[in-house]
Amino acid sequence: MSRQALRGAAAFVTLLGMITSSLHAGATEDPDALVWKPEWVPFRPGEYVFTGIAGALSTAAYFGLHDPAHPRWTGGILFDDAARDALRLRSPSARDAIRTTSDVTAIASAVLVVGVDSIAVPLLRKSDYVALQLTLMDAEAFVVSTLVTTTMFKTIGRARPSYADCQKNPGFDPLCNVSPTASFPSGHANAAFTAAGLSCAHHAHLRLYGSPFADAAACGTALTLAAATSMFRVMGDRHYMSDVLVSALIGFGVGFGGPTLLHYDVPGRSREGVATLSPMGGSSTAGFIISGIF
Repeated sequence: MSRQALRGAAAFVTLLGMITSSLHAGATEDPDALVWKPEWVPFRPGEYVFTGIAGALSTAAYFGLHDPAHPRWTGGILFDDAARDALRLRSPSARDAIRTTSDVTAIASAVLVVGVDSIAVPLLRKSDYVALQLTLMDAEAFVVSTLVTTTMFKTIGRARPSYADCQKNPGFDPLCNVSPTASFPSGHANAAFTAAGLSCAHHAHLRLYGSPFADAAACGTALTLAAATSMFRVMGDRHYMSDVLVSALIGFGVGFGGPTLLHYDVPGRSREGVATLSPMGGSSTAGFIISGIF
């Protein structure tokens, strides 16, 4: 056999081996598998300590710091009074009902991101490690945002929107004497937007629901719940619009920014093999596209 023929045969065997290897890899690797990527940073020992301390401080602030007996800040700013006049429900029973609804939507936000997205879905998809990492990130974000907002409304002492009306008429609202100086910022809005930020961060980087469209919808659902919770607090006359807007910034900033900067897109960490600019590709590319949508 000639040298050219031998070289051709060797090249053919090599090519056949490469094709076989590629087909075998494609058959054994699931591009949509729920895995923690090597370039992501797992929860670090220092974060366990930090989360524990922040949780303890948050609890201490809630039970140890007393609401000011008298408000240090009363009245609305900017568009607060106009928004209150337009959105506040006039009937005390209606305000009670919408406040109860805000409790439900705030709790639903947390249950959706922690109970469903971070625990149930990864466990059902046999990704225990992903479930652990997401749950730890959730805990860290919630204790930090809660510590910030709790300390703020315990020390700032802004009067509730109904404060002046309650001073004139103690029967104006059933909650006239319940935390009358804890208006700024809103704890409900903070919790809901922290959950929304976490949901959007997780779904932007992981195909939790197996589809970029389903994952984008999950982020949108969480944001809708958070926005509804905030509006219900204004309609229930427990918060000014500025209260819930500041809470939304804190909550979403911590919920989305914490996991993204500390774990998913760590500054200075190698991004080799992660998202590309190609409009087509595997799960990492889809994650890049989702983050662009958000």
